[in-house]
Amino acid sequence: MFDVIITGGTVVDGSGSPGFRADVGIVAERIDVIGDLAQAEARRVINATGLTVSPGFIDTHTHSDGVLLLDPQHANGLRQGITTEILGQDGLSYAPMSADNYKTYRRYLSGILGEPPEDLDMSSVAAFRSHYHKKVSINTAYNVAHGAIRLETVGFQDVPLRGEALDKALDLVRQGMEEGAIGFATGMSYHPNAWSDTDELVAICEVVAEYGGVYTTHLRDVNTDRGFGGGGIPEALE
Repeated sequence: MFDVIITGGTVVDGSGSPGFRADVGIVAERIDVIGDLAQAEARRVINATGLTVSPGFIDTHTHSDGVLLLDPQHANGLRQGITTEILGQDGLSYAPMSADNYKTYRRYLSGILGEPPEDLDMSSVAAFRSHYHKKVSINTAYNVAHGAIRLETVGFQDVPLRGEALDKALDLVRQGMEEGAIGFATGMSYHPNAWSDTDELVAICEVVAEYGGVYTTHLRDVNTDRGFGGGGIPEALE
């Protein structure tokens, strides 16, 4: 007995192979069988005749960090087949941040991310993730946001991170990775991110690499004198 059978659809499995006609049997929210289930029983049957059945899409570059907290149903994503979104992109997000910094940055980013409630705990990546896990309609993953790290260390100061400020930043990133972040993201067209330099980014990425994390960047096109090779691709590769 299956919980759900999706029948009659064309399965596109993401492997690159052509679509094929098959039924999909689901047990406990996991795909159990793909094949001919004409004789099988299920608590619910979904007729997908004439439709495509595929894994959910992953939106790797979205700025729905705030919008999801205002509209957790997120119909505009689901209706496109998106079931996972990566948050923190371009280094523009809310964690880890003190309550005061969150209130400031929340307003600063409102034109991009929306304006979520101001009383949320964003003091750690774990706290940030708790606002989404099983509370919004899609899955999420988080890149530690460069902007949040800089506000927690030097605020809106036009200086690269050095000394104690850099040490604090590395500790915050390390804690974020241990609390489930998948990597580190920065946007080098946006302040306060662009006030960094390549040495700062390399130091942070070395911590991220210890956890097998990824580095995601919006390439530098301001403060280019601070970027290796003038910023852009050379800096990202460095």
